[in-house]
Amino acid sequence: MDSVFITTAIGAFLAAGCVKGVIGLGLPLTSIAILTTTIGLRDAIPLIVIPVLITNIWQASQGGALGQHFRRFWSLNLLLCAGTWGGTVMLFRIDPWILTLVLGVVIICYALINMFAVSMTVREGAEFWLSPSVGAFSGLLTGLTGSVGAPVAIYLQALGLGKEEFLQAISLSFFLAAVAWIPSLASQSAFDLDIALKSSMALIPAFAGMWVGQRIRDYLSELYFRRGVFLFLIIVGANLIRRAVL
Repeated sequence: MDSVFITTAIGAFLAAGCVKGVIGLGLPLTSIAILTTTIGLRDAIPLIVIPVLITNIWQASQGGALGQHFRRFWSLNLLLCAGTWGGTVMLFRIDPWILTLVLGVVIICYALINMFAVSMTVREGAEFWLSPSVGAFSGLLTGLTGSVGAPVAIYLQALGLGKEEFLQAISLSFFLAAVAWIPSLASQSAFDLDIALKSSMALIPAFAGMWVGQRIRDYLSELYFRRGVFLFLIIVGANLIRRAVL
């Protein structure tokens, strides 16, 4: 395996774990953004599946409202899983430069929304039909770009969930998306035992990064850290767009 790729992969999951340790999310988007600087999206996505699966089931298990989130967001998560499968099939049908362009746009939009703290609210009664719609759209983006749940994160924030509720609900969604991801990638011959082992090895830098991030959170302003992360993602997203169109 190429030493440059190994170094990049370790750095990608360390950085992504650190981001998740500080702000509670961002592991898949950050790791994909860095990995795609050296390898294609179709090769990068299978590598993040096990870290997404394991780190999110660990985070979702923290707190006592897991059953409540299962019941409240069942339609969102059902369509998220179905969309993930559909998006994964599309991943292997669409020209790679289009995928790179879409990923760059998704990363920049997500970073800008968070950097400028764009406030959205969901009006009363709209959750019934918005949840499955957001789940399906987010699932398609997950399968296509590896940007697990960016619309879901924005949607849950718009519902006004408390910080702990938000982290548990989004971790549950990310975990379920990863559960659907594995067989969908396997159906495209993109996830086998070798890939599973490589993806599992990424847990080491991912959890190390999370530990570092949790320590950083005690000493560094989360606001400034978040701004730095999102500025970095904007730069990476712009580079992806440049690569796609030039």
